Amino acid sequence: MNVTDMVITVLGGLALFLFGMKIMSDGLQKIAGPKMRNVLAKMTGNRFLGVFTGFGVTCAIQSSSATTVMLVSFVSAGLITLTESIGVVMGANIGTTFTGWLVALLGFKFHIIILAFPAITLGFLPRLIGARKFVDAGEVLLGFGILFLGLDFMKDSVHHLKDSATILAFMHQAQATTLGARSLAVLIGAGVTMVVQSSSATMAITLTLAATGIIDVPTAAALVLGENIGTTITANIAALGASKVAKRTARAHFVFNVFGAVWGVLLFWPFLHLIDWMVPGDLFGANATVSKPIIAAHVAMFHTMFNIINTAIFLPFVNQLAKVATWMVKGEDISEAMSLKYLTPALVDSPPMALHAIRQEIIRMVDEVDIMLGNVLMLINSPEKKMGKVADAISASEQIVDYLEKEIVEYLVAVTQVETSFVQSHEIAGYIGTVSDIERMGDHCESLHKLLAKLYDKKLGLSDLAKKELVEIGEKVKEFTALLKENLSVPKDNLMIKSKHLEDTINDMRRRMRKGHVKRLNDGNCTVDTGLIFIDMLTSFEKMGDHAYNISQMIAGER
Repeated sequence: MNVTDMVITVLGGLALFLFGMKIMSDGLQKIAGPKMRNVLAKMTGNRFLGVFTGFGVTCAIQSSSATTVMLVSFVSAGLITLTESIGVVMGANIGTTFTGWLVALLGFKFHIIILAFPAITLGFLPRLIGARKFVDAGEVLLGFGILFLGLDFMKDSVHHLKDSATILAFMHQAQATTLGARSLAVLIGAGVTMVVQSSSATMAITLTLAATGIIDVPTAAALVLGENIGTTITANIAALGASKVAKRTARAHFVFNVFGAVWGVLLFWPFLHLIDWMVPGDLFGANATVSKPIIAAHVAMFHTMFNIINTAIFLPFVNQLAKVATWMVKGEDISEAMSLKYLTPALVDSPPMALHAIRQEIIRMVDEVDIMLGNVLMLINSPEKKMGKVADAISASEQIVDYLEKEIVEYLVAVTQVETSFVQSHEIAGYIGTVSDIERMGDHCESLHKLLAKLYDKKLGLSDLAKKELVEIGEKVKEFTALLKENLSVPKDNLMIKSKHLEDTINDMRRRMRKGHVKRLNDGNCTVDTGLIFIDMLTSFEKMGDHAYNISQMIAGER
């Protein structure tokens, strides 16, 4: 095989490996993603729990990049603090070493095509026969097979490097025997990982080079130190459009891995001998003859133990690490109401994560409508007062709701450009209708505000009974918005029973109150102008109940 063919085959194998890794990770996220996100959002009460959470989530979805992107999103939204996020980052670093072990234990012990083609066949089968229920599980197998197919191509191509005396001579000179050579290897590992944006892929290349004897284990270990630095680029890219505290999380990840690489380079040989002692097969023995699996196991163990020890060293200094990250990203993190808190461009390529973030933004919309409704009820209680600040707050919330509707719909359209499952496509369609319903609820709050302003401008007053009735129906609508927020987070089985009861109650209240008000008009106890405004307000409240019921149907899967 000539050099050109070899380079093309290696790059093709790398592309297949990355593609398989993405498919497998996406499949795992679709299966376990929602549960993993809930775990990540809740189980970060202390730094130790954060480490285990980061480790568990990364092992489950097979992507430290996905974990750190989720983390940046949660930190930006205020669900996790900076110090809590650092513990999760440490755990994710340990979790990502699982892929290296997968390659080391399966990729070099036998001809991996034996695994690759059956996995690809079984993984594609659900799509072929239209078994939608098993498509996500099939994606995991399909990705697994393509990943190992790419690895096999890389192994076969890299093996031919041994036939080139020039390349072997160069590799021998580049061995990490000195401090300078180790530092150079660290920089190369970091650079390649930043370009590829996958430490798993560069780890696979490193394992392949080491197992085929192109590079020795010390050089492979130095490359691994650099790969740990390079993998932080994904979190830093995800934080580009996020809040300052999210940027600090990404910087903490970078600082943590850089400091780890520093001590790893300085204590390189004692640490490497420790790994040799832990893994069977003496790499440094006088007459050592070790096989490919043993060499790969040494490199994988180096990767795992480095991250475990690095976490153990820095875990007591999480607060100090947070201070360093804060110093690197200066300034106050001012929360902008007219901005997206949960949706970032980095999430678009992962529909499960994107849909979870969209749900959080929708809850924000309902929160704003709830705030508007509360302010409307305050105005109803005092229609004769100007209450300028309350009126301004209603207008501000209306602008936020309109902004969120536009941005969420645009984001949903972007997600539809990515391959989604049938369930996800159905969910996206439901969300488009939902944000429209929420926006209409906001419009009705604004209409109520304008009607109350008309009462004030014309110096018209509501009777105590009229105020009481409007507040009563308004509180019932507010009860509906609280039910929506609760079930958007975690849908409950009795949602539609409660929703039907609330909608019927609001409709009955409107009919009863309208009938009573007509009687007051006939008795001359109310002016015509005030009476018409009162009836319009009842209609707005009743329409809000209708929109809330539509949202409940979407949450329950009935619409």
